Amino acid sequence: MINLLPPEEKRQLHAARANTLLIRYNVFLVVAVAILTLGVAITYIYLNATEANAQQTIADNNAKVSSYADVQTQANQFRSNLLIAKQILDHDVIYTKIIIEIANLLPHGVILENLNLDAQTFGTETVLIAKAKDYASALALKASFEKSSLFTNVHFQSISSGDANTPYPFSINLAVTIKKGTAQ
Repeated sequence: MINLLPPEEKRQLHAARANTLLIRYNVFLVVAVAILTLGVAITYIYLNATEANAQQTIADNNAKVSSYADVQTQANQFRSNLLIAKQILDHDVIYTKIIIEIANLLPHGVILENLNLDAQTFGTETVLIAKAKDYASALALKASFEKSSLFTNVHFQSISSGDANTPYPFSINLAVTIKKGTAQ
């Protein structure tokens, strides 16, 4: 096909087609900008609503926290009392445990006549008064106390023989030092 249009009109037709294409691009661009603007506006409104809800939640929680302030104070006081009780119990002396350990160390034929335990007893020399059936039981008592981890510095102060008609005629005064670590 032969194109009989003058060159000026051809250029005008090409320009018209290009302008139509540019108008379509501009319309597409304006629609895209409008959609993006609408998206940003919706996001802004949503974020503002979320912020308002968050601020309201914070205010409600602060009101609840202030109503629980006395409970928090009581909890803190209880926690400090527990710490004090723990410190006391950590340094508490369990005398029954020590008495049972001493009783387990006594050999057959020996009884304790006198045992005084208090906080000052630990780490200092203490005299235990015992009664024994015979001299060998008295020596066994000393040997048993020396072997135990409960005592240090075990030695006789005196061993005396009393009335032979009694079941425990030997009287023993035994000096011992009860270790401080055994008090807890």
